[in-house]
Amino acid sequence: MAYALRVRLSIALLALLAISSAQGAKHVVLISIDGFAAYHLTNEALELPNIRALAKQGVWYGSSETVFPSVTHPSHTTIVTGVSPRRHGVLNNSMTNRETGETFHPTNKARTEIVKVPTLFDSAKKKGLKTAAFFWPETKDDPSIDFNVPEVFTPEGKGDINAVSPAILDELKKAGVGIDLYFERYGSELAGASDVVLAEAAAYAIEKHQPNLLAIHLLVTDKTQHEYGPHHYKSQWALSRADYCVGLLREAARKAGIEDETVFVVTADHGFHSVYHEMNIRPAFAEAGLLDKVKLKGGGWTVSVVLPEGFSDHAALGKVFQRLLVLPNIARIVSQDEIHSLGQPRFEESSYSSGHYLIIPDIDTHLVVDSATSSMDRRPKKRPSHGHGYLPSHPRMYPSLVLSGDGVKSGVTLPHARNLDIAPTIAELLGMELADVEGEALDEALK
Repeated sequence: MAYALRVRLSIALLALLAISSAQGAKHVVLISIDGFAAYHLTNEALELPNIRALAKQGVWYGSSETVFPSVTHPSHTTIVTGVSPRRHGVLNNSMTNRETGETFHPTNKARTEIVKVPTLFDSAKKKGLKTAAFFWPETKDDPSIDFNVPEVFTPEGKGDINAVSPAILDELKKAGVGIDLYFERYGSELAGASDVVLAEAAAYAIEKHQPNLLAIHLLVTDKTQHEYGPHHYKSQWALSRADYCVGLLREAARKAGIEDETVFVVTADHGFHSVYHEMNIRPAFAEAGLLDKVKLKGGGWTVSVVLPEGFSDHAALGKVFQRLLVLPNIARIVSQDEIHSLGQPRFEESSYSSGHYLIIPDIDTHLVVDSATSSMDRRPKKRPSHGHGYLPSHPRMYPSLVLSGDGVKSGVTLPHARNLDIAPTIAELLGMELADVEGEALDEALK
C-alpha cells in the first residue's frame, strides 16, 4: 500500500513538473509584422538578423495558415482569441450592417462591442497579469489592457492619437518617446520611422512596467507591399526595418533583466501576392437574365452573390455557376453549406455576412463585374494589384511564425501551424485559461 502511494505521488509530482515546464514563461512579447509572409523568411537576400536569431534559438514554422478573408483585422482578432471570424465577429477590415446600412471599420468600435469572445488580454487580466498593447487591432477602450496605444483611425485614415489615454501619452513623452511622431507620420513615406517610434514605446513599457503580455502591430510592411509589391526593394527595406524593431524589443527585455523569462512570438496576419490579370463575370449573369434578380458585390478575389427574399430561379443560377466552374480561372464557388469551412457565418447568422454564394478565382486572377464589355476573356489589368485576402490555404497567403524563449524548444523547424493556434499556445505558456477555442496549443514547439 505504501509503495502504491509513493508511485501515485511520484506520478503527480511529474505531472506538476511537466505543467511547470510548459508554463515557465513569465512574459510573452507578441509581434505582428503586417504582411510578413512565410516566403519572406526563406529569402536569404532579406536582412532579418533579429528574427533569424530568434528562429535559430527557438522554433521556426515553415508556414502558418491565416483565416478567410486573409486580411488584417479578422486575422489579428483570431491571433488573440483562438477562434475563427464567424465566432469572434470581426468578419473583414470594413463591415456593413445590411439591415441598418451602417459601414464601419471594426477597430473603431470598442473592443467589448465588436469582439464577441474572450481574448488573451481578458485571460491575463483574470489571472492578475499585467498587459500592454501597441496599435493592436480591435483594442479601443479595452478594459483588460493596462498600457494601451490602440489602433483607432480618424475619418482621414490616420491613427487617432485621441484614442490613447492622456496619462499614457504624457508618460511616454516624459520618457523621451516621440509618440506624437507615430501619429504624425502614420501612412506617409516616413511610416517606417513611425513604426520605430511605436517599437520604442513598447520597449519603454517592457523596461518600465515589465508586462506579462505585450502585443505590438507593425504596419509599414503592409503599406509598402501594397504600393510596390512584395519583392520591391522598398518592401525589403520595410521588412528589415521591422526586424530592427524586433531588435529594440529584444534589447528592452535584456535591459529589464527578464530575457530569460520571456518568449517572443513573431508572426503576421497574411502573406502577399501580385495579380496582373482580371476577368469579367457579369456577362454570365446577364445572358442568364439574372442581373435584375441577384446582387453581385465586391470584386478582386471574391465576388459575393446575394439572393433577394423569395428568389426562385435556382435552376438558372445553377447553370451560371456550372458555366463559370468550367472556366480555367475560376477556382471555387462557395455555398452556404460550405461557408463554415472558411470560418465565416451563414447569411442568416449575421447581418454582416457578405452573400449567399462566394465566387473565387485562381490566385493570379481578379474578378470584375464590368458593364462596359460583354467579353469574359481574361485580360491584363490596367495596373498590377499587390494584395492579400485570398483563400488562407494558398501558400502565398501563409504568414510567418517564430517562437523563441523560455519554455520553447531550441533549434527546431516544424512544418505548419495556424493563426488559430497562437492564442492557446500563449495561454499555455503563461499558465492562463482560454476556454472553448478552435485552435490547439503548439505543444510540439514547447519544452
